Amino acid sequence: MLRIMQLGAHALFVLLLAVGAARSAADGEHRPGALLLAGVVLVWYLLGMWFARRSAATGNDWYGRVWLGVLVLGWLGLAALSVNFVWLAFPLFFLCFHLLSTRSALASTVAITAVAVGAVLWHGTDNTLASILGPIFGAAAASGMAVVYQQLLRDAQQRRRLFDELTRSHNELLSAQDELASLQREAGAAGERARLARDIHDTLAQGFSSIVLLARAGQRSDEPTAILDQIAETAQDNLTEARRVVGALTPSALEDASLASALRRLLVQLREHTGIAGELVVDGEDVALPMDYDVALLRVAQSALANVRLHSAARQVRLTLSYGIDEVRLDVVDDGVGFDPDGEFASTSFGLRAMRDRLDSFGGALVVESAPGDGTALAATLPVGQEQR
Repeated sequence: MLRIMQLGAHALFVLLLAVGAARSAADGEHRPGALLLAGVVLVWYLLGMWFARRSAATGNDWYGRVWLGVLVLGWLGLAALSVNFVWLAFPLFFLCFHLLSTRSALASTVAITAVAVGAVLWHGTDNTLASILGPIFGAAAASGMAVVYQQLLRDAQQRRRLFDELTRSHNELLSAQDELASLQREAGAAGERARLARDIHDTLAQGFSSIVLLARAGQRSDEPTAILDQIAETAQDNLTEARRVVGALTPSALEDASLASALRRLLVQLREHTGIAGELVVDGEDVALPMDYDVALLRVAQSALANVRLHSAARQVRLTLSYGIDEVRLDVVDDGVGFDPDGEFASTSFGLRAMRDRLDSFGGALVVESAPGDGTALAATLPVGQEQR
């Protein structure tokens, strides 16, 4: 619509200029000067496109106002030479409202209307009333159309600004989504690395430690065959766990057995490899937990028993698996040499940190109580809701 109105205004100016020139030529009134000035005005009008580009490039309306001022001066000259150019004032009204502020456009419209009326009267006319009312009505109609055009132009500009803002917001949203996806991938990768580190520590690293201890015991033993059998069994279990870790599958100890059975097997292996006596007590009703919970508690038990085997010099250890209304709890208590919970071992132990991280991921907690020469008690708890049973 705006484009049609702009083309219509241009066509109206050129048409009225051509009609004025043709009638002036036919009347013979100042014919050479009128035709020459009409040509100059037409060329100046076409130069308006250059002025419009300059105004758009610099954001300065001064170019458009200078162009309009010179165009009006050209029209004044044409109106002075021939009455046939008076009606060229009609498209000038549109240009005033397009290039000037509303107040300046109204003032310019009144001035151009007065000049048009004066030019008609100066050149002489048989119908004075029509000569006066014609420019006035033309100015009123042109002003009304110019106001409508300005409103449409403002609406179009506002829609364009809204569209640009929407496009910018959409691009920012896409950028934020890409950044969030990248952060999620990084967090997922970090979480997966931490999970693998905990699994490797709780399974492979502990298995290798057991193999090393058994190998050293075999070097001192008079019957190395039994030790070699234990080494082979531990290595085979380690190989199975390695495949499970790589495939991120269920620990082999839980594939065909409950958590309690898997814990008993850990205690049997501990007794066979180290001679440390182990006991498992199950308190409460043995209920089915999510597999992730069973895996977490099994890994905690593996890590805790590895610490017992390597550092405690204990003679016996007791595991208590308690099923409560709102939590499941695993206690590991030994009668070993203990350690200072605030000392260097507690702060640097990857096993303790891995156990805490694993339990934290499910909203659980780890509590460690120990003192030098007084054994160690470890309690791992996980919250259990009805929907998890």
